[in-house]
Amino acid sequence: GYLIYKGVREEDKEKFAILGHQFALALRRLKLYQDIERLATTDSLTEAHTRRYFLERFEEEIARAALRKTELSILMIDVDHFKGFNDQYGHLTGDRILKKIGRIIKDNIREIDIAGRYGGEEFCVALPETGLDGAFLAAERIRIAAESAVIHAYDHTVKATISLGVAIFPQSGQSVDELIDKADWALYRAKTMGRNRAVVFGKYK
Repeated sequence: GYLIYKGVREEDKEKFAILGHQFALALRRLKLYQDIERLATTDSLTEAHTRRYFLERFEEEIARAALRKTELSILMIDVDHFKGFNDQYGHLTGDRILKKIGRIIKDNIREIDIAGRYGGEEFCVALPETGLDGAFLAAERIRIAAESAVIHAYDHTVKATISLGVAIFPQSGQSVDELIDKADWALYRAKTMGRNRAVVFGKYK
């Protein structure tokens, strides 16, 4: 921050210096608060939102969609064969894969969308004002970007794919738990159908 002055009288300069010092302290406190807030809401490895923060925001978006009578979608995303990467290359490489997938997700969603790390190798994305077609296109965009990416992890170069489950408010469910459960079920179907694909709940063909 900058504090600019003009025409301060000589006898007021000491008061101005005190004011400047208070201004600097306020900026430091603001920066500290922002850092604490970021640490509390952001997963340190993937830089996606934490599960708790995502669920809070998702609940808010459901209430907003219900009030405005608009659609809202959720994607559940899982890294395919992630345990195999950990077993073959080690957990440090696994962490690099998760970090890369987190970045791919963030790079392929809109500013109003909310991405979170749900747990382990599983991510979630809330897509406000998005119906079935838009959600499926968003899921495919993320899936193709992941499939195309080359991940450099220490001495290894690996490629990873993801599977995605899609659920839509209000068709698939009207609460956080319902929508996550339906998206998770669609994700399970994507896994059983061969992985590296997006599946919308209730539309398995």
